Amino acid sequence: MPNESTDPNLRLADGARQTLEALQTPLDTASEFSDPAPRSEARTQFRRWSIPVLLLIATIVSMTWAGLTVWSPVEILETAYRQGSLFEVRRSILANWIPGLLFSLSLTAILGAHELGHYVVTRWYGIRSTPPLFIPFPISPIGTCGAVILMDGKRADRKQIFDIGIAGPLAGLVLAIPIALCGMWIESPLRSGGEASYTFGQPLLIQFMHEVFAPGVVIPLSPALDGSDSWFGEESAWVRGIANIDMNPMLMAAWVGLLVTGLNMIPISQLDGGHVVFGLLGSRSRWVSWFTYLACLGYVVFGAIVYRQGLFVVMLILVTLMGIKHPPSRNDDISLGLPRQILGWLTLFLPILCIPLRPVTMAL
Repeated sequence: MPNESTDPNLRLADGARQTLEALQTPLDTASEFSDPAPRSEARTQFRRWSIPVLLLIATIVSMTWAGLTVWSPVEILETAYRQGSLFEVRRSILANWIPGLLFSLSLTAILGAHELGHYVVTRWYGIRSTPPLFIPFPISPIGTCGAVILMDGKRADRKQIFDIGIAGPLAGLVLAIPIALCGMWIESPLRSGGEASYTFGQPLLIQFMHEVFAPGVVIPLSPALDGSDSWFGEESAWVRGIANIDMNPMLMAAWVGLLVTGLNMIPISQLDGGHVVFGLLGSRSRWVSWFTYLACLGYVVFGAIVYRQGLFVVMLILVTLMGIKHPPSRNDDISLGLPRQILGWLTLFLPILCIPLRPVTMAL
């Protein structure tokens, strides 16, 4: 039996429980509707949803700002500082407010569907959880760090953990795929951009959709901005990707949504993939988690040596602090059944399909 004071998984669970208390989340579905005092219930609901709504608004503004600046929010501020004028900022806002808003609303829909997938299933099972919590990050090229929900996982059994974990990525894909196709079919040009500062490598799933559903659409592929040669030759132009100034806002939103889906489906710790592989294998999932952790560590080292970029270092550190293996559920002995097992194993291929080999290349 792990010690609560030292096991990182239990410390994380305790932190989630404290956040749930702070957000005034009811213990179960029944208590949410059985409060005899309507005013008290109204106050509870206001407290519960006020922070998520404020975070949502702040994140939409932050993501819109990222789109307005052609996903270069820091660079445009540096330009304004050097020139001693906000002319470039004003020009970008006036020229790109429609594509910027289109990007933020498309990405909000994808991330919101992902988190609502988790949230709806937790409420279905009567597992206490927070509403979706969006995280604004205005100096990021995408304007956000994604979204999360916190749940009381100790109250869920193995099958429930599986259903909660897999619901989010599947719900997000339902919107990410058509939004990506719209980004290929519908022109929404950015009218202010200047020089390229990022290149976004395209995942296999977007490459596949382009070849099958939009073969006649010309995608403006970009050479590596840092001047390095690709190990994969000219045929691997997708590894090098699309420059930020050429990126369609809906395709960009889908790119972010697929990247978030792929990262979350890595079968480790308490990521969505960790929940899925725990549902499939129970306590034996720890071996998969450790193998995956070492593979991710190798990928980070590969990126640092070959591409001279610390790809996903922060995420790897956070996963290490969270704990590599998945904590036990309320009941680990419940069988999933064949349909869930087939679906679960298939979704574990999502990281390969959704994460580009080289997601972002920055100009030197």
